[in-house]
This record gives sequence, structure tokens and C-alpha cells, in this order.
Amino acid sequence: MIMRLLMGAVLLAAAACATPETPLPAPEAPAGNVTACRDIVRSAGLQAYSLARHRDDQRAVILLPAGKAVADYEAETKRLRDEGARLMAALDATWPVTGPTPAVPPGSVTEAQVAGRIAEADTCLASTAG
Repeated sequence: MIMRLLMGAVLLAAAACATPETPLPAPEAPAGNVTACRDIVRSAGLQAYSLARHRDDQRAVILLPAGKAVADYEAETKRLRDEGARLMAALDATWPVTGPTPAVPPGSVTEAQVAGRIAEADTCLASTAG
């Protein structure tokens, strides 16, 4: 019985080594800086959503005094969610998504990183609109 398993493994390995490798065709790159801009806008939208989700998770465990602090925290979280929605809508309108959407783990980006990425995406969108 063991001899049959070993022979089967040897035959399978020999068949795999004898099969010629067929390279996949290279995807055609769009002209210009379109791919980079699309990736920047997608990244900015996903990061904004991720930071808003992280802030929602934090809100469940942090203690904020009632009143202005809570309202400011929730307003900033809503602003981030709205920025993400705006950027994803612009992405869908300008460059329909053709591949899988990468996930951004909550808590992996800072507010400064997200603000910089949103500014970069706005600049990129402004350059493609004109």
C-alpha cells in the first residue's frame, strides 16, 4: 500500500516537472498616470472609512464628558465617513473598480496620514478633471 502511494507521488511530481510553463499575458496598463491616481483615490477613501470605523470602536470604550466633547468626536467621525463616501463615489464615477478592494485594518492609520492621503486624492482628482 505504501509503495503505491510513493509511486503515485513520484508520478505526480514527474508530471508536474514535465509540464511546460505558460506565462500569463501581462495586463495592459492605462495611458498616463491614471492607475496611480485611481489607487491614490481608492486608498484615501478606504483609509477614511477605516479610521471612522476605528473611531466608532474607540467610542464604545472611551469615556467622554457629555456635551461638546462627544459632539466634536462624533462630528469628526461623521466627517471621515463622508470623506470616504465622497472619494469612493468619485472613484466609481471616474474609474470603475475592476479588481478586489483591499482591506485597511482599523487602527492601522493615523489622522495625519488620512488627512494627507485625502489631500493627495483631491489634488489627483482635480488634475484629472481639467
